[in-house]
Amino acid sequence: MFTSSLITFRETIEAILVISIVFAILSKQSANWKLKKFVWFGTFVGVLLSVITAYFLQFFFGGFSGKTEQVFEGTLMFVTTLFLTWMIIWVHKQKNLSEKIKQKLAPHIEKGYGLGIASMVAISVLREGVETVLYLRAVGMTGSTNQLIGAVLGLILALILGCLLFARAVKINLSAFFTASSIFLLLFAAGLISHGVHEFQEVGLLPVFFFDPVLNISFILSNDSIFGSFLRTIFGYTAKPTLLEIFFYSFYILIALRLQKTVISK
Repeated sequence: MFTSSLITFRETIEAILVISIVFAILSKQSANWKLKKFVWFGTFVGVLLSVITAYFLQFFFGGFSGKTEQVFEGTLMFVTTLFLTWMIIWVHKQKNLSEKIKQKLAPHIEKGYGLGIASMVAISVLREGVETVLYLRAVGMTGSTNQLIGAVLGLILALILGCLLFARAVKINLSAFFTASSIFLLLFAAGLISHGVHEFQEVGLLPVFFFDPVLNISFILSNDSIFGSFLRTIFGYTAKPTLLEIFFYSFYILIALRLQKTVISK
């Protein structure tokens, strides 16, 4: 539940920031304030398309079973990891997000193109929505429970904080929040890689001679224990990891940290 809450909270905050910046830019000139209805329209379209994407994913892939289901789950975990990594890097590149949005909005505001504004907002909301759908689907495959409750809780908290931020009733260090949550999500993504490798090994798509566990620490912390189950769901912990699981888990963290460090230093 915690993972789904954090993911939904973070993705919603990102969408709210974009929407808030657009409103702030439009509010600087009273003549442009009439365009605010297109911001709401774009938000509605983005949310609607996100819901459709969630339904399609559930409807189209919900009927898989056996090896086909394992292949799909493993593939989705790898794809979700790529999206998650891209999102973490993208956030750290947005040092001048307000200025970038202002530059994109300028042509539409000057010509009064409300649909251009709506399209930009819709794409931003849809991007966050699709990412949320993929992440929550992947979280469900790791054995997480109470996903819906966690997602709704994260959404509500994000909306409340968004309203307070927009009204300037509170001030928080968003940079620190995104940095801290990025570290958590990076470890979560590494866990997805490990889960994906495990699924591919079980169906024989990855070398079976690496399948046997190279380490067994069940006597210290088993997968079935409360804490072990918690760590497995969030960080991909396993008491009996295979050599490939350890390799991919470690390799991903090293590469992700390297990419993140490169982006931040620019």
